Amino acid sequence: MKNLLLSSFIALLLASCSLGHYGKLVQNKNASEKRTSPKPIFGDNFNSFLFKTNITVYGKDFSGLLVTKQMSPKDYRVIFTTELGMKLFDFEFKDTAFTLHYCVPQFNKPKLLKVIQKDIETLLMNNLSVKKTEDYTNKNELFSVQRLEFDNYFNYYFTEKSSAHLFKIEHAKKRLKKTTFILSNYQNEFPGNILIRHHDIKLKIELNLLKK
Repeated sequence: MKNLLLSSFIALLLASCSLGHYGKLVQNKNASEKRTSPKPIFGDNFNSFLFKTNITVYGKDFSGLLVTKQMSPKDYRVIFTTELGMKLFDFEFKDTAFTLHYCVPQFNKPKLLKVIQKDIETLLMNNLSVKKTEDYTNKNELFSVQRLEFDNYFNYYFTEKSSAHLFKIEHAKKRLKKTTFILSNYQNEFPGNILIRHHDIKLKIELNLLKK
């Protein structure tokens, strides 16, 4: 009896681990529905967006302005400066290539740079059309959810059904949530506030739209 109870407990534990944070999502297996990629946050074509920005990393705060500028289709420049104009980092994203133009020593650490790079790539939502997509609904049916598969992780895109606005993105590995992107205060179909919170490292990025 003890062995049976132990086996049942282990099986239940393994099932729970396999479902992870996303066990409450219900997959839509209707093959007749055309699968589409999530709508880009910044749109397909734009000039630039300016955000008042605060980055908190390991207890240190960096405040300033972040500008995202589209140089050409699928070519983006992202620059973070202090409010006095001192450049903190300068990134370029072109197709699948990443170029570091400049970075102050506080951010010029390989692991931290890689994380911030991936955060910005997630917001730019470039080249999502080539990714494998699966559709889900959460059990309370408030959100439609799209899961996109990347090389070694998944991104889950939660769209609020009542407004059709992208509410959040969750970055996950092995069904464990690693990073949450919350989009709120929509103005003319664009989020006025974006919060990026990491769950495995002490990093938080707050973006508040100033103009576009």
